[in-house]
Amino acid sequence: MFLNGTAMAGGADHHLVGGAPLVTATTTAPRYRFHAVGGRYPALEDVGSGGAAVEGEVYELSYAQLREVLLPGEPDGLELGVIELADGSGSLAMVLRRECAGLPELTDISALASWRAYREAP
Repeated sequence: MFLNGTAMAGGADHHLVGGAPLVTATTTAPRYRFHAVGGRYPALEDVGSGGAAVEGEVYELSYAQLREVLLPGEPDGLELGVIELADGSGSLAMVLRRECAGLPELTDISALASWRAYREAP
């Protein structure tokens, strides 16, 4: 599972990962717009060519941990999807829900390509 927000190591929601081992720190393929949703959480949007390579971490989560702990903790504006990583492999990840009424304002933070960098920016 690719994580790119508050569930990464050191983040407020990292406890949702439980004891799942970190496989690698990596980036996505450069095909995603990266948004801050209402300034509260990040969201990936697949735009094909012309996107950004977004930083994140890949964890080896059990299906039970994913289904019973991580997914219930995700905000309404996201859904489970499959993304492309920098090496061309695929990974599960939370992506921007295709149609979500009432979604807070999206701020494009693709130039930063990092939730940590966004949170640390003045």
